[in-house]
Order: sequence, then C-alpha cells, then structure tokens
Amino acid sequence: MKNPYLLVKNLTVQAGKFKLQDISFSMQPSDYLVILGATGSGKTILLETLVGLRAPVKGQMFLGEREITNLPPERRSFGFAYQDSLLYPYLNVKDNILFGARAKKKDREQAVLERLERISNKMGIAHLLDRYPHSLSGGEKQRVSLARSILLNPPILLLDEPLSALDPRMRQSMQELLRELHLSEQIGIIHVTHDFNEALQLGTKVLVMDQGRVVQQGKPMQIFNKPETLAVAHFLLVENIQEGKIVKADGLSYFRQKGNSLTLGPVSQATRDANTDQKAYLLARSGNIRLALSDGEHNREPNSWLARVEYKNLYHTHVDVFCKGCGYWQVALSIADWQRMGLRQGAQVQLSLKKEDLHVI
Repeated sequence: MKNPYLLVKNLTVQAGKFKLQDISFSMQPSDYLVILGATGSGKTILLETLVGLRAPVKGQMFLGEREITNLPPERRSFGFAYQDSLLYPYLNVKDNILFGARAKKKDREQAVLERLERISNKMGIAHLLDRYPHSLSGGEKQRVSLARSILLNPPILLLDEPLSALDPRMRQSMQELLRELHLSEQIGIIHVTHDFNEALQLGTKVLVMDQGRVVQQGKPMQIFNKPETLAVAHFLLVENIQEGKIVKADGLSYFRQKGNSLTLGPVSQATRDANTDQKAYLLARSGNIRLALSDGEHNREPNSWLARVEYKNLYHTHVDVFCKGCGYWQVALSIADWQRMGLRQGAQVQLSLKKEDLHVI
C-alpha cells in the first residue's frame, strides 16, 4: 500500500472555547474526501488548519514526505474556496482568477494564461472574463472562485460548503463540474458540507465530525447504511431506530426489540461480542426494508413481521410508507411498486430485513 499523499495525525486545535480534538485521517490524490457534520462541528476550523490559517496545539500534518504542520499558507499552495465566493468587486473575472498568480508574479507566464483559457472554457465562464462580480449569478461566482483556486495546479483543493447557496439545478450542475475537475485535473479534493447527499454523490471517502471530533470515517455507502453511533445515525437521518437488547441463543446473538416480541438475527460479529441484556439499537434504512402484501398470516420468512399501513408521503421519486406493527416503521417504495400493490391505509403487510441489513449498535 503506497504512502498517503496527505497525512493528518492526532491534530488538536484551540479556537476560543471550541477545540478540535485528536483528528487523524489520510488521503490520496485520487480521493474526493467529504468532511460531513452539523453546523458547529468544527469542519471549517479543520479546513483553515489544513490550509495554514490556524496553528495546531499539537499533532502533525504531512504532504507526501514533507511536514507542513508549521508552514505558512503560501508555502503549502493549497487551493481554497470558501462558501461565499469572496471575489474582489473591483476586479473583473479574469483578474479575479489571476489574483493568486499575480501575487506570485506568474500572471504573465504563457503557461498560466493558457491554463486560464483552458479552465475558463471547461467551466463555461470564458464569456464572462471581462465582467465584474456584481453582474454574476451565484453559480457563476462559484465557478470563478473554483477557477481561481485551481489555476496554479494546487496539490489539494479545499472547498467549504461550495454548493450550499445554489438552487437544485445549479447544485447538480456544480456537482458534475466538481466530479469532472477531480478526475481530469487529478486534484485531491477535501469538500466540507452538512449535506450527506453531496457526500453520496461526490465522495470516495467520508469523514464525519461531531463536537470537534472525528466520529466515523470510511466509504460513503458504508457510513450511510452502517452508522457506528446514535449521533451519526441521527445526523444522517436514519429513518428506523429501534431500541432493544442483545440476547443469546444456540451460541448466536439476536436483537430483541424493547416492549415487543420481535426478535431479529443472528447479528454481526461485533454485536455477538456484546454482553447479554446489554442495551442495543437496530438501525434500518427505509430503502432496506422489504414490504409485501399479506393476508394476515405470517409466512415465517426469516427476520419478518406483520404490520398495517398507517399513512404515506408521496414524492416525485418514491413513496414513504409508514407502518405500525412491532413498533413504527418507515419503508421506501418506488412509485411503480406503490401503484402495483394498490396499498391503502389499514392494508395488512409483511415487513422484512435481509440478514446483511441487520445493523445493530
């Protein structure tokens, strides 16, 4: 396994009364790392520390073989785009993009000017080069800010909630642009957001922060489907969280729901190591619960139970069906399945989970 391109080890940063504590992660140039967390979790402070605007109390940062922990921002040469595009109002688009190059006395180099032309064309802003920021839309400003941040081929591009102020159509367009830039420019990207849909769309790796700490990191779908703590589960809006305990039978461990007779399992190795009667939580995504019509008889399919339809929420992409039976459950169905089944309030259904979708913490 090759050495990390960026390595952060045990980073602690004091910011007033707030503290980043023991932050560790690594990435390669091929990684699109999404830092996910609620407002106030420390995401922006971490970015500012990576770029050199804040000094850590302890810990180390390496870019390749070079330690950068105490280097000033200009010697790290990272690209950085804030949530607000922060364009200079008195400069036109071309001069805004060239601002960093001018500070390094590179703004007249032929290679830089050719790259400016190439990036402007790729990002669809070549026709805006003579205009000023006040005449640009939000999406255009974000594209100009991105062009400025990657003009000088930074080793890593840092993005602080770059899509939060955009409408849905422009957000989708910018996601496509960021994905294409990451692949074509071969720039490692660290993207801060509180929107886990962005993480699923863009990230190859996700780091979840809570109260100044990294509480989970891994591949996007792994974190989405298998949160390791209740805090992460609540933040990622896991639809079904059932309280219960671990019980043992025939050398295996099962989840028994609190206050009901529902027992599911056997469960994973990590849960098998838990003590008997220890409090536990079953976490289930609405899309992982299977729903079938029932005549009221339980067909004894493993990890299944009977319920009744309470109500539904209809969206343009799917239907959320809310059922009561061994607790309350939210199930996501395609619109085609909803119409095919002809489900109505009070309909008897059977719900089930595949063994691999039994995630208990």
